Amino acid sequence: MAPLKFEKLICGSSVDLLKKDFAHENLWELEHTDAQKGSNFVNNLKLNKDGNMLGSTLIKGDIGTLHAELKAQNSGAHYLEVSAVHPQYTPMTVHAKCEIDVPKGTYSGEVAADHVLPMNSSQLKVQPFSRDYSAFSFTNFKLNCGQVYAGAELTGKNCSLLTNYTGALGYKKQRDDKTYLVAARLFGAREYGLTSLVGNIYAGRAHGCAQNALAVALEHSFKDTTTKLKFAGLWHITEPHHPTPAYVKGRCDTEGNFAFTLFQRFSSNLAAAVGVDFNAKESVSPSTANYGFKMMLS
Repeated sequence: MAPLKFEKLICGSSVDLLKKDFAHENLWELEHTDAQKGSNFVNNLKLNKDGNMLGSTLIKGDIGTLHAELKAQNSGAHYLEVSAVHPQYTPMTVHAKCEIDVPKGTYSGEVAADHVLPMNSSQLKVQPFSRDYSAFSFTNFKLNCGQVYAGAELTGKNCSLLTNYTGALGYKKQRDDKTYLVAARLFGAREYGLTSLVGNIYAGRAHGCAQNALAVALEHSFKDTTTKLKFAGLWHITEPHHPTPAYVKGRCDTEGNFAFTLFQRFSSNLAAAVGVDFNAKESVSPSTANYGFKMMLS
């Protein structure tokens, strides 16, 4: 149970469609999941683009209102995260995380408190070793025309009262089997004032328990006066509720980067994905493109 993230509350569906589940990110990857009542094991082995073999084991478990996660990696970087909900006051969740990098001899930690109510979600997070903090508040109003929300996030580095800040506005509409989302975030820094504007759009239509979806992101830098557009889409090839679903996912941007992934589930225990990534503004050939393959076992 990870702490809340401000970005996920504002435009999580759009960000996930643009960033997650692209198979080209590693040359190959094997993931094994074993889920049982009260516990979950995820074993991962992958070869990244630098030719390094990385392996990890993630263990999740619940003991009453306590949730614990332990991740061990062959690189020597490990972490332990514990979350707890007060049985007498369920809106409050407290998280504690400790990370250690054995080869580098470094360690870090953070403590966070989430407070979630129907109309407001807020968080305070402190990293005592680096003396950093962050805090945000997210408020949503449910109207007949949809859901309108606003929020603000503040961060401080090395005991500084204010280093960066973010303000956000959004609108979300769910109608029948369709979902629409529009959000905008303004980023700023104490030294520079406003630094960038990011806008997100998401449109999805139910496809069984999943969605066919389209996402657009606009990133504008006030400092560099540059603008970048990103587009992503996901389309299911199979019919809704198909026992072995398949879908195609794609992404492109105004800098000429393209990425495509084909996902296919073969059974309840086996699924695979293949992907490719390339820059269309450069010479495109098999040697310049990035390929990836991922197999998922459960």
